[in-house]
Parts: sequence; C-alpha cells; structure tokens
Amino acid sequence: MRSRNRQYLVSVDHLRAYAALLVLFCHGTQMISPFLREIPNRDPRGWLYSDNPLATLVVEGHTGVALFMVLSGFIFTVGTLGKDIRYGPFLGNRLLRIFPLYIALIILGVGAHKQGVHLPALLQSLGGLGNLPGSLDLGAVSSMWWAIAVELQFYLLFPLFSRVLTKHGPLALGKLLAAVAVIRALVWASAAGPINVNSMLYYSLAGRIDQFLLGMVAAWFFVHHRKRFQGPAKAAVATALAIAAVWGFNQTHAFQEGHASRLLWVDVEGILWSLVVLTYVATVTSTGLVSRGIAKVGEMSFSVYLLHYMVVTMFISRRWWIELTGRPVVDAFITTAVAVLPVTLITAVVTYNGIERPFLRWRRAYLLTDPPQPEPEPESTAQPPAPKVALVSPR
Repeated sequence: MRSRNRQYLVSVDHLRAYAALLVLFCHGTQMISPFLREIPNRDPRGWLYSDNPLATLVVEGHTGVALFMVLSGFIFTVGTLGKDIRYGPFLGNRLLRIFPLYIALIILGVGAHKQGVHLPALLQSLGGLGNLPGSLDLGAVSSMWWAIAVELQFYLLFPLFSRVLTKHGPLALGKLLAAVAVIRALVWASAAGPINVNSMLYYSLAGRIDQFLLGMVAAWFFVHHRKRFQGPAKAAVATALAIAAVWGFNQTHAFQEGHASRLLWVDVEGILWSLVVLTYVATVTSTGLVSRGIAKVGEMSFSVYLLHYMVVTMFISRRWWIELTGRPVVDAFITTAVAVLPVTLITAVVTYNGIERPFLRWRRAYLLTDPPQPEPEPESTAQPPAPKVALVSPR
C-alpha cells in the first residue's frame, strides 16, 4: 500500500509540473517573441498561431491552468470520497498552503507599488476576490493572482460538492454541470452588449467551475474503476486528444476572437484533461530518478506559477534574450527554455523551502474519521490519497 501511495503522489506531481511548464512556456514564448522582430504568423492583436499541434500546445499553454483546476478537484476528491469534511480545518489547511507565499508577494508588491494601492483593493485581494475588478494591480507581481482567487472560491464550495458526490454519485455532479452550462449560455445570449469572454469564462469561477467538478468526477472513476483506465495506450490516446483539441482551439482563433464556442470549450478542455489525469495517474508507476526530478518540479509548482511571470518580465525589460535562429518564436522558446526556466526553478527552490514548506507542517487532519494528532511533515506537497492533499494552481 505504501508503494502504491508513493506512485500515486509522484504521478500527480508529474502532472502539476507539466501544467506549470505549459503556462511558463506560453508566457515566455508569447511575451518575448514580439521584441525580436516582425512575426508573419501573428494576430494583429498579438496572439501566435501555428499549424504544428505541438507548437500550439506551447502558444496556447494557458490550457495548463485548466489542468491545474482539474487536478485540484481530482486530488481533493481522492482523499475525501466517502468521508465527512470538517469545514474549519479544511479551510485552515488551504490557507496554510496558499497564503504564506501569497502574503509575502502582497507585502513586497505593495511596497514597490504603494502609490497606486488602496485599502479596499488590498482587502479584496486578501478576501479571495482578486479576480474581480477593483483588486490589487501590482503589474507583473500580481498577474497570476486571479487563479488564487478562483481556487479559494472553489475551496469554499468543495465540502458541499464532496458530500453530493459521496451521497449521490457522479450523475449528480453531471446535472450540476448541465445547469451551470445552461445558465452561462442564457447570460451570454441575453447580454445587451458585447461580453468580455475571458472575464466570464477564463478568469472566473463561473467559467472554471466545470473543470473542478470534472476533476472530481474523474477521481470517482479512479477510486471505483481504476483498472479500466490503466495502460500506456489509453494515456497516450487521452493526451493526443487533448493536444488535438488545443490545436483546433488555436486554429479557430478562439482565445482572441471570443467565439460562442468558448461556452463549450470550458467543458471540452475539462473533459479531455480529466481523461489525461485519470489515465496518467492510473498508469504511471515510475519512481526512478527522472520521475522524481519531474515530481520535484511539481512539488514547487505553486512557486513556479506565481513567480514565472515576473521572471519573464525581467528578461524583457532588460532585453535578455537569445537570438540563434533568426526566427522570433523559436528564439523566444529557446530563451524561455535555457534562461527563463532555470531562473524560475532556482527561485522556486528558495521560496518553496523558505516560505511554503515550513507552513505545511502546521496542517491538521480535517476528516471526521481522522485521528486528532497533527499531520507529520510531508515528503511532497501532493500527499498520498489522504485528505491532507492540497493542490494549487496554480494553480
């Protein structure tokens, strides 16, 4: 059992690493490339497109956020399915997981940008509403904070969703998903003027709730039917479908043009990443050196997610980039791979061990069936299938 638990947490940390790296390479490539030279295959509004499916996985790497959301629902559910959650300790653990680094960034960011900071904005960001108008805007420092707000809002609802899933099964969450989709479509169709598609579907729980819930459904199938999803071929097919869908999303210019198809995309994206998570975690059992190295990146994925945007901005502001090929997108990718990524990882090692990890030791059991003693220091931020697991997107 201990060996199986270790395999589980390692494979989950793999996916956390992949999600963080997708977002990092997306921002690095999209943000650095315009500063190199004129780009022929670039949207006038600044977005990149490619006929290569693997390249579109980079330029549309924001899909890694959806993977983070799915993973959050998946991991919490694997640890709590069939059990009652103590609401206070659950939320306390989530705050211990997120707020130490978050508050450190707020303090340092406000110190640097205090002329534009107002108390209501500060309180709004601290209160988990940082993805709404009026929250702190500290430039590159706060660019990724919207995802923290979405995660916190999901945490408030998760114990209720967990109880519904335990009592009534995945069909109940499927009905909830359908209801949310119908209401979203009505809001879209009844709007008197243009809708900010990204505000509605990308930066808010209104658009992201589907992906959390689909992660929970995937966890239910993992717990009850794990063997049916095992196999390298199944994991490969699930991954290929996700890449193909991202390629189609890029080819239709959906991110920039705000098509009505975005109403469906949130669920398509969530379903496909749920299949990837389910098949990958059910299949991958490696705990070798390379596997553990990837897992270490996943262990630090919260720091990687929150810090990488500042690193990319630093490279741009100082004109630190590599021009090897004369092709702007390729050179931006190379710069991200050989410069932005190492600097981000080194910084994340420092912040994870100096700020995040010490507070993880304070987390407590939050299931009614758990023993009352404090949780021991974890070997990884993603725990075995027990309720103490916390996964943030980065989140």
